[in-house]
Amino acid sequence: METLRKVSKIIDIFVFIATTLAIAGVFYEGMTLKWYGIVGILVICMDYSFMPATIIHLIVDRKEKMIWFHVFSMVIILIAIVMKIAGIDYPAITLVLWYFYIWFLYGALIIKSF
Repeated sequence: METLRKVSKIIDIFVFIATTLAIAGVFYEGMTLKWYGIVGILVICMDYSFMPATIIHLIVDRKEKMIWFHVFSMVIILIAIVMKIAGIDYPAITLVLWYFYIWFLYGALIIKSF
């Protein structure tokens, strides 16, 4: 379990950095009104690192108060997957809220670990 806890701290830092870069990239695209391919890669890195990080935290943090944030994250992930399979478009505001939720959550987790 201690090994998994150490891995979770490393993946927390990766998720936070990936989210920061994705948010910066999306806002830069908005400012220049251009599409940059790298931003899509940054968003994919953010999303696909957030999913395993959530699963790891559900295991590691099961006896802590932060577990409810990870349960909420898993529910939102499942809703997003169902919407994607069903072909339902996400409203733009939900994506912005999603990015900032991940950013604040993993920023708080990093601060908590130090």
